[in-house]
Amino acid sequence: MGEREEIGIEDAISVEGSDLTKGNDTEDTEIFKEQSYESIPALHSYQIKPSLLERFKADPVKEIIRNVQTEILTGKNYSVDNAKKWTSKIANEVNARCRELKMRRYKHIAQVILGELKGAGVKTGLRCVWDCETDGFTSELFMNDTIFCITIVFAVYLY
Repeated sequence: MGEREEIGIEDAISVEGSDLTKGNDTEDTEIFKEQSYESIPALHSYQIKPSLLERFKADPVKEIIRNVQTEILTGKNYSVDNAKKWTSKIANEVNARCRELKMRRYKHIAQVILGELKGAGVKTGLRCVWDCETDGFTSELFMNDTIFCITIVFAVYLY
């Protein structure tokens, strides 16, 4: 077997001495030395959950629902013919105004239940499968002499 040659530190090529970093300015090599993996921002990163400031906030959406319901239903009497129009108009208007809030990566769904107020009770049920940390909902009830209207907005975070 042949003898191995030992390689000394003097034989190694330094990063500063390679052709890639040679230049006229010594500032380039100083910047290269100062950078580390902690100081360079990640180019490709993926945010799984929203930050605290980007989470669903129910109060602005509740205010939107309240304003839309009062604008459309104030002073109206229940009519079977108009109930479908009002329901669609409320849902579309709430969706449009919620879009203006620019909730990043949230999909919002508006559900409107409108009926005649005759003193009878109404029971509704909902079942949702979602992430309790990121998703949410809010609702608002409107009532006058002849109409009740329940509007619910669901906000689901898109992963």
